[in-house]
Amino acid sequence: MQHHLYPADWRIRAQACLERADYRCEHCGIRQGTLRVGKHHYNLYFVHLHAAHVNHDPHNPQAELRALCPACHMRHDRRTEYETQGRSLPKRRGYQSITLERVLHAARAAGLCISPDAESGTGVSWIIGDLSGTAVDVLEAISSALHCLSRARVEQEART
Repeated sequence: MQHHLYPADWRIRAQACLERADYRCEHCGIRQGTLRVGKHHYNLYFVHLHAAHVNHDPHNPQAELRALCPACHMRHDRRTEYETQGRSLPKRRGYQSITLERVLHAARAAGLCISPDAESGTGVSWIIGDLSGTAVDVLEAISSALHCLSRARVEQEART
């Protein structure tokens, strides 16, 4: 927040905005203090409402304010940004399911072969080029293969 842009009575006006809205987001209705789960890292957080400038004019001492949760505030700002640039909002992509079969297909296409470990009977073996190893499961095999490829590349660059 760039405090120098806001009027001296900003905190009082922001508090009045939240009280007028009964501490609920004026777009989605979520109540301040509600416990939510984050989308990206699944961390827990409490919703803290913002007094948002409807017309994006923090310098205006009589600016119209609306109580918004962080998600709605971000959407409002993003929408306004695109509209002022004369562009339409991009479509949301949403979440994509990634199945183990899809990961294995991509790994095979890149030259990584993963198969059940015949010697131990548990875990998997992997081979890519002249590199190979064993792992507990498929994801660890991919991780190990990538790590080995990275080390081999660093060693090769050091020799040249």
